[in-house]
Amino acid sequence: MPFEPTPPPDDPVVAALLGDPAVWAEVPPGLRERTLAAAAASDLGAPRRGRSRPAGRAWRRHAALAAAAAVLVVGAVAGGRSLQGDPGAGGVEVALSGTVDAPGASATAELRDEPAGVSVLLAVDGLPPAPAGTFYEVWLVGPGGKVSAGSFHQRGSQDSVALWLGVEPDGYDALTVTRQPVAGGTNAPGVVVLRGDLSR
Repeated sequence: MPFEPTPPPDDPVVAALLGDPAVWAEVPPGLRERTLAAAAASDLGAPRRGRSRPAGRAWRRHAALAAAAAVLVVGAVAGGRSLQGDPGAGGVEVALSGTVDAPGASATAELRDEPAGVSVLLAVDGLPPAPAGTFYEVWLVGPGGKVSAGSFHQRGSQDSVALWLGVEPDGYDALTVTRQPVAGGTNAPGVVVLRGDLSR
């Protein structure tokens, strides 16, 4: 519902102002943003008292430099994180060899620290597909027991398998791959088909 002005008062100056249609016109779109931008581009943003910030153009130059520095810091943090996820920089590569139950098999596991845990990228070569009723399980093995990194079955062509560990590999001796029966699952003893030493 449009705003209706009240009748003009007795003061002729006020009455003239209130009678001007421009006073009651709607504010053009984007006026606030343009006004703020104009104020930022002028010396209005510079402090008038004290020496806490440089005045005029110097203040704007310092603000621009601070913004650029912030972008550089963010870029450095992002770059550091990507390097941490890079196997060549912050990851650990483990070579796995086939056991007597899979003599022609081999694999390479790349362990990398991630915010969600330790990612394991497993590239397997020469390992036959898990027979019907079985699957392969990847384990982190140590004196205190073993922790699963996940399972796969190696049926079809795929270069690598992405798995996850919820614990750090420190304190564990080896990374193994076992063949497990579906009926018994991970509770069954399983047959070790690949093993890699973490101490190397």
